[in-house]
Amino acid sequence: MKTSKTSLRSKILFLALSSWLLLGSVSVPAAFAAGSITPSGGGSFTNGSTFTITVRASGATFDSLQGTISVTGPVSIVSFSPGSATWLPGKSPANNNQFVGIVSATSSLTVATIRLRGTKEGGGKVTVSGVRLAKSGSEVGTGGGSTSFTITRAPTPPGGVAVSSSSHPNPEESYEATTLIVTWEPPSNGASGYSYVLDQAAETIPPETILTTGTTATIEGLKVGTHYFHIRAKNNDGWGGVAHFRVNIRPAVDNSLPTPVITEISTVSDYQNDIESGTLTGIIFKGTGASDHTMNLTFTPELGLPKEPPEKYAAPVVDLQGNWQFSITDPVKAGFYKLVAQAQKEGTVSPPSETILFEVSVAEGGKIRRITSGDTTEAYKQKEAARVAAANTRQNTIIAVSAAGVALIIIGVAYFLIRRRMLNKTAL
Repeated sequence: MKTSKTSLRSKILFLALSSWLLLGSVSVPAAFAAGSITPSGGGSFTNGSTFTITVRASGATFDSLQGTISVTGPVSIVSFSPGSATWLPGKSPANNNQFVGIVSATSSLTVATIRLRGTKEGGGKVTVSGVRLAKSGSEVGTGGGSTSFTITRAPTPPGGVAVSSSSHPNPEESYEATTLIVTWEPPSNGASGYSYVLDQAAETIPPETILTTGTTATIEGLKVGTHYFHIRAKNNDGWGGVAHFRVNIRPAVDNSLPTPVITEISTVSDYQNDIESGTLTGIIFKGTGASDHTMNLTFTPELGLPKEPPEKYAAPVVDLQGNWQFSITDPVKAGFYKLVAQAQKEGTVSPPSETILFEVSVAEGGKIRRITSGDTTEAYKQKEAARVAAANTRQNTIIAVSAAGVALIIIGVAYFLIRRRMLNKTAL
């Protein structure tokens, strides 16, 4: 305990002595007072941004230092962090506060690290004044200094562009028109020009090249399919975000083409009926239509056929006799479906076929058949569920009987072997 008190008194004496040396009026020739404490990190910064000013002591070997740091200008202080010196009570670095500290002899020290944020446009600076550096009681530096900064207006690129179309107003609908007319509203903060692209990719970013200063565009010759109009604006502060507008082009209906007819919905001879998974495999659709056209088949709901490889379930082509066939070799879930067929060639289509309703069922050995709207009633669905349940019961019964038969055979063979063995022993 005694040693601790002695050590504490020594530290207090050392701090007091260092403070006296710094605050005293020691006179040293200017040629020997080369040390200084100066800030760095100034420059130009945008309003709202954060930047760092560093205050360092250097230029001479010293073991004690003092001075005052002042921050002026249109900024707020985010943080003011003192360096690693031992600072006298109430004398650590802070804005407009005199600092006094001691260190082990060194020629370089970070006195403080200051984080500032711009609050409005204008200029300011960080200044260090009243500098005193000493080594073993001798003054070795009095140089201060400042670093200036400028807070400039934050850039405000254009906002989003609101796109509309008089020719294709609803992005969720399809139109036969192959000429697109689009207009757009300038962003709220204005624009000096626009860049746009029309393609079939959903997220394209137009190049940083102004194509027009107007607010409308007309693009002709669109092909059947889905297209996207991408546009962004530019002003003196840069480019804004991209707006994407979807355009759907459907084929034009050629009423001179024959209306497709779905003539047959059936299963192949070796179809597979899976009651447990509720699927039927091996289905064929046949029909007629305009020769040398592709027959687009629309199933509602979708059949869930694999997409890869894409050619496996490509749309069938109508042969020269006007016939087409579509075969499904993957499992199809049992249920009710709708089917519409429409022939297409390039930018035209035939009138659509009559909507056909059909049922895929795993009951009674599995089947596919056309149905009427009355077959989709709740009563029919309950009847169908009962047939499936009965089919399951029959299958389970068959499995049980088969298992029992196998067991009887095993028992019979075992009895025969045991009986034979006993007879052999008796004969011996």
